[in-house]
Amino acid sequence: MGLSATPADKLHRIKVRLTRSGYHFGFVALFTIVGAVVRDLNLLAILAGLLIGTLVMQWRFSRGTLHGLTIARQLPVEVFAGDLFSIRYRIRNLRKMLPAWFLQLDERIHSESQRRETASGRAALAYIGSQDEQTAAFQCRIAQRGRYLLGPLRFSTEFPFGLTRASRLIDRREEFVVYPRLGRLRKGWRGWMLSDQTGLVASRRRAGVNEGDFYGLRDWQNGDSRRWIHWRTTARIGELAVRQFEQQQRQQIALLVDLYQEVPSDESLERLVGFAATLMNEVLRNPETQVAFAITDGLVISNRNCRGLEFRRRVMSSLAMASRRPGPLLHDKLRELVGVSDTNWPLVVASTRPMNHQVLDSQDSAATVAGRLDLRWLNLADESSQQIFMETAHED
Repeated sequence: MGLSATPADKLHRIKVRLTRSGYHFGFVALFTIVGAVVRDLNLLAILAGLLIGTLVMQWRFSRGTLHGLTIARQLPVEVFAGDLFSIRYRIRNLRKMLPAWFLQLDERIHSESQRRETASGRAALAYIGSQDEQTAAFQCRIAQRGRYLLGPLRFSTEFPFGLTRASRLIDRREEFVVYPRLGRLRKGWRGWMLSDQTGLVASRRRAGVNEGDFYGLRDWQNGDSRRWIHWRTTARIGELAVRQFEQQQRQQIALLVDLYQEVPSDESLERLVGFAATLMNEVLRNPETQVAFAITDGLVISNRNCRGLEFRRRVMSSLAMASRRPGPLLHDKLRELVGVSDTNWPLVVASTRPMNHQVLDSQDSAATVAGRLDLRWLNLADESSQQIFMETAHED
């Protein structure tokens, strides 16, 4: 994500203005010129010339410092509401002879939904040598999830005397998504959602070359594959030795986020979305876990057909943009979710209303899938949900 332009464009857009010190200095220079003319004093004329020369030098150096610079902006891969994150800049000086001093970068962050400035940041850099590259950064914290707009970027300098400020505005904007605020799952949450007592579907895979992580050697046993033989160790000890693979467990879970609210409440909605993001963040720590996800405003996805960071990005982005929905029925979403997972997966419905079988069942009883599911319903608007999920405190 780079911000750059030709040197001519940079020079054309550079603006130079007097600072407060510059106005004071200019007033002294003007007073000296008037005194030299009225009094006809050569000494005052020489002093006035020195003062005017200083202002010209200030204007020339501050303007020239910004000439020949390119700036590349680097955003973090993930941003969660309430967490500190850094926006970094790579600044390169393309000039062959002259360095650049005392650069300041100012950036604005706007919320697309609220249409107002949400935050601003400032980074500074003392020195960049000729044909050199340096990095600068500032830290920021955004309290609300959603889509945000970064920009415009302004970089400036008051080098060398602080009498003028030369600045250049780069009106290039960049979108990024702030994911929901993560909370904390209580101890025992797996016992409620992912334990064998509640219907955990766990497929234990037999140890094999492509089905586990190698962690040691052992003696040959009947039934072992010849491909597992470690020939170098076998030749050294004179007995067959085979590679031992760690047996792995794969878990499956499906999550349906119900955004319907009979009584609109931003607090319960944010708690619901925060729980869903926290649960997804936790289960995706294990790359072996098979996860299916659905949200009532559209997205239905499984990491069986969308792997790794792309699956995580799509899930978190959908939660970041989630808003309450009027449709109370969940059967169609359940059927879509089962289509990308399986009926024997444990399915968690995260909602802000009590469990109601009427919203799960189809009018066509033959098409109803809810009765065949290993279903758990969590009402995040109820105080009992605090036994599973705790929100983190908001930081100023």
